[in-house]
Amino acid sequence: MLKTAEKFSDDVYDFIFILSKSIKFYPNCKEPIRLALGYKCIPHKKKFTIVFIETDIEIIVCEFLPSKLVYW
Repeated sequence: MLKTAEKFSDDVYDFIFILSKSIKFYPNCKEPIRLALGYKCIPHKKKFTIVFIETDIEIIVCEFLPSKLVYW
């Protein structure tokens, strides 16, 4: 079970690293509170959502939560 958790966390870190190196812009979250804060949302493997702030030089991950808790 420990190997599975390590593989999952490595996969998530790799996904976030790819996000930071991409030159495309991501959509804002549709929930009013997250939209007001300027958060962006992107799904990860359809089960999870990564909520982050995107600047010109970095991506700051704010939340990593199950997709069923986020309104799309």
